Amino acid sequence: MLAFWFSERYRPDAGTVMKRPLRALFPLLAIFLLSPIEPLSAEIEADGIDIEYAEIVPLAAQSMQLDLVRIGERVVSVGERGIIVLSEDGGTNWKQAAAVPARATLTTVVAVGQRLFAAGHDTVILTSGDGGDTWTRQYFDPERQQPIMDMWFSDEDNGLAIGAYGLMLSTADGGQNWEDWAVNDADDAHLNNIVELSDGTLLIAGEAGFSYRSDDAGETWEALDIPYQGSMFGADVAGDGCILFYGLRGHILRSCASVGSWEELETKSENTLAGGTSHAGGVLMVGNSGVIVDYRNGGALSLHNHSSGVDFSTAIIMNDGSFLLAGEDGVHRYPEARAGEQAQ
Repeated sequence: MLAFWFSERYRPDAGTVMKRPLRALFPLLAIFLLSPIEPLSAEIEADGIDIEYAEIVPLAAQSMQLDLVRIGERVVSVGERGIIVLSEDGGTNWKQAAAVPARATLTTVVAVGQRLFAAGHDTVILTSGDGGDTWTRQYFDPERQQPIMDMWFSDEDNGLAIGAYGLMLSTADGGQNWEDWAVNDADDAHLNNIVELSDGTLLIAGEAGFSYRSDDAGETWEALDIPYQGSMFGADVAGDGCILFYGLRGHILRSCASVGSWEELETKSENTLAGGTSHAGGVLMVGNSGVIVDYRNGGALSLHNHSSGVDFSTAIIMNDGSFLLAGEDGVHRYPEARAGEQAQ
């Protein structure tokens, strides 16, 4: 486990010096494995100038992976150095995508219909129309030094990208153009995860107690009053309709009756939770040192530890009810196969 790197910054509104991860640029890295920020690239997307592509490496499937998405029967995973890997058999075997125009760490991937979007460091945004085999670059601005942490789309045209130091970008044409937006012009807190509720409400889980709500598809935002002032890295809606925010030191907040009324759940673990996924029975959350917390509809929590002991960033559920977990050393499976069994 690598130690946190901290810097101090003063918040005039709080009147105190607050500790924050120096490179808390997206959930997994804020927790355990801060890969160095890639050096600024001199490349420019213009006629006659080449774009640097991710290197093809022999152990791509064992590289650090940070986010997962399913598109049809394929699983797409993105991670360090622009490496994207694809699985056609539920996560047993992986191949590396051959044409990825980025060498920055990719932190998020989403599927919108038959189109994929991925984003990350260097404020890079990529898109693919062939299930992740090949990608094109839509946006790239390394001088901002604002990694993108999550993306949300209402359809293939309209979407948002959120990230470090209050970053928010908006598109209305499928990512051909992106323009700066903001939840709060006066705040530069990291925006870590965005989730849509059944009524269309958007929620953002953010840094140091700064989280937000929008009732108009991201046009305007209002601050949420949550009881824990630490960073929230994940947000999901459980099958019972309750909303879960979770993050630093294992804190989980739940809102059931209305967004604005929150309670803290006891996890019996101080391992930071980085991400997770909703499923029919609740929400599965993952994080540091192989920790897995399963929230069951109604409020019961069960705590597990993956035998790998690695730090996880997120999870997705598969058709057979098992989960794939992204993190150190690639993609892992939960529940794990028992001795003598082969993972399916």
